[in-house]
Amino acid sequence: MFSSRASVLLRGTGRWLLTERIVPLALFFCTLLLYLATLTQVHTFDALSYVTSVERKPWTEVFHPHHLAYGPLGVLAQSLGRALGYSGGAALPMQLVNATAGALGMALFFSIVRRATGRGDLALVAALLLCSAYAYWYYAVEIEVYTVATLFLLICLDLLLRLIEHPSRRGMALMGLAQGGAILFHQTNLLFSAPLFVALLVSAYDVRHRHKSLIYRQAATSVRLWAIARFAPAYAVALVLTVGLPYLFVGVLVSGFRSWDAFAAWLTEYAHTGWWGGPITPQKWHELGTGLADTLAQPGGAMLWLLLGGLVVLHLRRLGGRPHALVAGLLTWLLVYGAFFLWWEPDNIEFWIASLPPALLLVALALRGEHRWGAGVWLALAVAIAALGINADAITRRGDPTTDLQRVIAQTLAEHSQPADLLLVPDGLIELYLPYYEHHDTFLSLNQALFDADDDWQQACSTVRMRIDAALHAGATTLLSDDVLHPPMLLLQRHQLQQSEIDACFAPYQDTLQPSALGANIPRYWRLPTSQELAEGPGWRFDRFSEGWTAQNIDASRFSAGWQFVPGVDPALISPIMQLDASRYRAIEIGMANKTMSNDAQLFFAGPDGTMSEAHSVRWMVRSSAEVTIYRVELAGQPGWQGIITRLRLDPVGVGDGRDLRIEWIRLVPR
Repeated sequence: MFSSRASVLLRGTGRWLLTERIVPLALFFCTLLLYLATLTQVHTFDALSYVTSVERKPWTEVFHPHHLAYGPLGVLAQSLGRALGYSGGAALPMQLVNATAGALGMALFFSIVRRATGRGDLALVAALLLCSAYAYWYYAVEIEVYTVATLFLLICLDLLLRLIEHPSRRGMALMGLAQGGAILFHQTNLLFSAPLFVALLVSAYDVRHRHKSLIYRQAATSVRLWAIARFAPAYAVALVLTVGLPYLFVGVLVSGFRSWDAFAAWLTEYAHTGWWGGPITPQKWHELGTGLADTLAQPGGAMLWLLLGGLVVLHLRRLGGRPHALVAGLLTWLLVYGAFFLWWEPDNIEFWIASLPPALLLVALALRGEHRWGAGVWLALAVAIAALGINADAITRRGDPTTDLQRVIAQTLAEHSQPADLLLVPDGLIELYLPYYEHHDTFLSLNQALFDADDDWQQACSTVRMRIDAALHAGATTLLSDDVLHPPMLLLQRHQLQQSEIDACFAPYQDTLQPSALGANIPRYWRLPTSQELAEGPGWRFDRFSEGWTAQNIDASRFSAGWQFVPGVDPALISPIMQLDASRYRAIEIGMANKTMSNDAQLFFAGPDGTMSEAHSVRWMVRSSAEVTIYRVELAGQPGWQGIITRLRLDPVGVGDGRDLRIEWIRLVPR
């Protein structure tokens, strides 16, 4: 008898160990291998932002207010890689962290579902659905905050199951710590407090079914409510300390904020951009459907959700059974997160990752009405396998750098430009691909210019023009995306701009722009001619802008039928950098109208060292006239006019007298 009981006990213990220990461990390693085999080489805008911050910024500047802990985690991952002999960038260590977090989350979710349902088959199917879901899988192989944040939410879900069964001060404190971790990786996880307290409150009424007596039921409910009230401060203190101390450290000690207004503005930065949120329109409902479908699979996610939803409907009565607290908490989780992200950005799959665990756990709870490996369970497993196959192909294709259009554009731009050339792009990945992949740091996006100017278009336009002038003055060119000249409607709406305002900003350059042939599949780009091209060709016409020349000691500068200004003492116009072969040019011609009474002009020319001197200059007389006079200045044979000429300087008069001077054009005369 004893031997028989011992044998049964040992077999039961073995099965428990197999399910509770070995299966989750096997799932972890299998999932990790899958994720490591599909690490993406094509990154999102935010992903490259994290990488460049970790690689280029000091540790004091890697704290992002909306996911405070992810930057430091990246620094830690890179430092650990360095300690182990890894010499590459931060991308791979950060991807390894996410892949590990994703695999841990899958294994933990298996254990959670098994505890909630008491069944290994449902736990396996739900875990497979989670790990094969497109959003969960993709961000587990990418460099983003959402996988790590979801791991903390899964820990919260595990703790919630335990608290529903046995509320305790220790459990509530651990819940505060876990949710605090989720918040540090993404602020929106503060929303988890709602499903937590709904579940705990409903659990107080769940205990009534254990007693037949009304008096006992009322007493049990009161005891549970009193326990929740007593233990809640432990949760609140742990949550406040876990979140508050890091934010205070970064805000006060690292960033140096000394007022609540400055701290609050930093803390809520995204909420004030106007890019997210807004009224719930029919378009947002459509985007919600797109976002939810793509979260499960790309393509075909909608059909797979319908199959899972059909299973839930068929077994809806099972969801009405106990534990009511867990079902109430999961439904509240979906409603609260869903309502927020419907308002915030409903088509963004990264935000719906946090809703996958409650949704899939509800599916598993509904399927408790099925026999073990019944038809409904097999159908759910088929959905998981279908998602696995569909998403494996989608993630492989999306992660292939050879087919990534943005990478191809960045590479092509780098091939058709010099390091000093300014690249003007609208927004998006190009502004991060250029420095990260092509090491081209001379660029500006409309998005960044507007952000730096607090959406003041006049200030942003001034920045754009200043950068163009600086590039031209350095002897470089500017390549402009056609999407800069004609921004997408989304960018115009986001910044409340009109196309007419964009046209006005770039009007000075329109007549000078030349199409740039970058390839058949590359969006259209335009370029401004370099100073070298103008010097060797038609010369410089100052009808609309300075074409790279800069001025000193002048006032009231404007462009109208030439460059008009009021010269001061020793006024000078300085050319862009060039590489002119002096032997190819015999003279220079200048079209100028001089209303001042000064009549002495001078032209300086510099050699390779860039030095200007009297010895390397030519003087001549100009006349006072409102009409344009063409002055031809002979250069051949002049001292210093030999070898390579790198810069010119024109002093149109010696000293101004308050009257205008206008220069229409300058050109070199070839031999």
